[in-house]
This record gives sequence, C-alpha cells and structure tokens, in this order.
Amino acid sequence: MEFGHIGIKVTDIEKSIKFYTEVFGFEIVKDYSYPGARIIFLKGNGTVIELIFKEEYKERSYGPVDHIAFKVENLEDKMKELKALGIEYSEKKVVGNAELIFFEGPDNERFEYVVKKA
Repeated sequence: MEFGHIGIKVTDIEKSIKFYTEVFGFEIVKDYSYPGARIIFLKGNGTVIELIFKEEYKERSYGPVDHIAFKVENLEDKMKELKALGIEYSEKKVVGNAELIFFEGPDNERFEYVVKKA
C-alpha cells in the first residue's frame, strides 16, 4: 500500500492555492471544475494535497485530523519565510530531540514544521 494524498475542504479556492504554492512551494498537478465545485491537486516534496471547494463549504469547523507536519532542514529559515508572508506561528517548542512550530492555513488547517536535533 502507498500513501495517496490528503484532502482538505476549503472556503476560498484561490486563497488556498496562493497559500499552498507560496508557503510550501507546491505546484498544481490537476485542476478539476464541476458545477458548484472545484478540486485542485498540488504536489511538493513527495506530498500531495487535494483542495476541495464546494459552494456549501462557506464555514469550516475543525475536524478529527489535528495537524499536518512537514520535516524541515532549518526551522529558523522557515520561521523567517512565514513572517515575510505575514503568517503568525506558535512559539518554538522542544519535544524530545525535535524543535517545532505550529501555524494555520486560510481555512483553519493546522500545520507543523519540525526539525530533529542531533
């Protein structure tokens, strides 16, 4: 079995495309439009995200998935990138031999950047 993708409901597809391409450097690989819906597949560094927009997704509530984590080489560099984009993030936390921060996407998605320390 192989991991496929993560599907995320969004309320503003253009805002979400901008966020995922600017923050994570993802590229659009598929773009499907249907009456009342649009689905975008983005890919970056071996990860595939599916953005799902439907007219009824005007409000988003938190779901059972707590967050999506990305391993990074340099946490401080990523913190500077987020700051330059105007994205707020949590205080840096140390958990075991890892340092991490959390931040939110345009539809309350929660993300983690984590770097392991030797």
